[in-house]
Amino acid sequence: MASIEQVKAELAQAAEQCNATTNQIRAAIEGTEQVLSRLRAVAAGTGHPAISEAINRAEQSKQRLIEAATVLAGSTQA
Repeated sequence: MASIEQVKAELAQAAEQCNATTNQIRAAIEGTEQVLSRLRAVAAGTGHPAISEAINRAEQSKQRLIEAATVLAGSTQA
């Protein structure tokens, strides 16, 4: 059976890993935003369905990353 000190240490390590993962997700969100900016610049004036689909999918990806960061932050608080 783990001591209270061991449990505290493991919880602290889990919180650190959660923070690191959250930072990685935030970096992915920023990268996705850059992709969206480039796609929108390329799409300006065109109505090409493939570019519109790419933008929609990138926006979905960004939203899911935001949701993942939110859920992960909730687990740290819990």
